[in-house]
Amino acid sequence: MASSSTGRCRWRVVLLRQPNREEEYEPPRRYCNHGMVAWRWTMWTDGNPGRRFYGYPLYNQDRACGFFSWHDNEFGERANTVIKELLDDIDKLYDENCNLRRAKHGQRLGKDIDAIHGELRKLKRRNELYDRELRKGKNKFKVAMTLLSFTCVWLCVLYLKI
Repeated sequence: MASSSTGRCRWRVVLLRQPNREEEYEPPRRYCNHGMVAWRWTMWTDGNPGRRFYGYPLYNQDRACGFFSWHDNEFGERANTVIKELLDDIDKLYDENCNLRRAKHGQRLGKDIDAIHGELRKLKRRNELYDRELRKGKNKFKVAMTLLSFTCVWLCVLYLKI
């Protein structure tokens, strides 16, 4: 989990392994010690991966009545092993998917960066052209000012001689 995107992807896998509940399920309904409809949960522990049970709707809170009843019979050791291997495969697929998404995102960023560099090169060339035009304009202005100065001096000399 070196990067945050891997952490986000891994979090999805963790969520899959959290006990999930079914509030609506086929009859017969089970009731907890408080008389409430017991929810059916799915256990994801190493000892009981995917095994369903009935429990108090708020089983992990202080007000829990302690009601607990298995829905599924105990899975065999082979079934538990297969489920764990499948969950590990899911983990690997999520990791691979995250890596591919990160690589794809990196490629997209690389293309964006290349486009930005191309635009930057165009802007630099345009800026160089504008700088050349500005230098030419400054030189023309200097020549014009010099000619104007000489013309003014020459006119002053002519005026003083008259």
